Amino acid sequence: MGPRRAPASVAIVNYNGRPYLEELLGSLELQTRRPLETLLVDNASRDGSVAYVEREFPWVRVLPQDLNLGFSRAANLAAEEARGTWLALLNTDLRLEPDWLEELVAGGEADPSVAAVSSKLRLHDRPHRLNGVGGCMNRLGYTWDRGMGEEDRGQYDESREVLFACAGAALFHRSRFREAGGFDPRFFMYHEDVDLCWRLWLLGFRVVTAPRAVAYHHLSASTREERGLLWREILGERHNMRSLLKNYEGSNLARALWGLLTLRQPVRRKWAQLGNLAWNLRWLPETLRLRRRIRNERRVTDAQLKRLIVQSRHVPIPR
Repeated sequence: MGPRRAPASVAIVNYNGRPYLEELLGSLELQTRRPLETLLVDNASRDGSVAYVEREFPWVRVLPQDLNLGFSRAANLAAEEARGTWLALLNTDLRLEPDWLEELVAGGEADPSVAAVSSKLRLHDRPHRLNGVGGCMNRLGYTWDRGMGEEDRGQYDESREVLFACAGAALFHRSRFREAGGFDPRFFMYHEDVDLCWRLWLLGFRVVTAPRAVAYHHLSASTREERGLLWREILGERHNMRSLLKNYEGSNLARALWGLLTLRQPVRRKWAQLGNLAWNLRWLPETLRLRRRIRNERRVTDAQLKRLIVQSRHVPIPR
């Protein structure tokens, strides 16, 4: 008789992740509490991922797509297809400790107000150093992983509230995920977790860390190979602008947008920011409709969330 099932579905978003799937799925097989089901949404991979998983891991339900949906739309699809009360989302480039899922679910079930739970992520090639334990945001919407690059000495081993959980290895209450609208489908990848968790907070739910749910991450492996880190930074800022437009109250929105536009940056980076502004102007009518919906549904004010947003225009980590 195997381990008890957790009330959670696990969903993996895969795009050409074949080199990592054996390690990830092998670590899922060893979980002390197995998921109700494991889904793999494949974004039109060209590396044989689908055939490999179907052959070697037949217990995984593969959802192959004809085109690359990006992370947000693929994760939303998984949330619709899943059966669990909880939905654990995973990138492919991870290895999980055996009690990862059990600890995440325990963190989610500890309080009925919890809607999302963040793992402790360590660096795969430097396992005593942190990738992060929950996510932080400053008042301009720029984000970073809490504890990034620090040696793990147990300094983040107490569960605490954070603004967002990194969706590459996080647990979401599935009905609350859907109530909040899921990930913004305009966000191909990056910042979708920040935006969603911010909306969960506005709806009166909480996001917490589960530091004993440990995963080891090949940092930016697929992004570095496919596009490069500058592309990631620019795309994140583009989505940040839309998130600010949707979620901030008027006075804070004005201050944040002015702060973004007056932030000193290299010329090339400033041109990219103007391109991000143009993208947001293109989608502004849609964004404003979403803003009105969020304003009508929100139960928490900006002032009540101020404690979770670093009141600085700078990101307090080494660059």
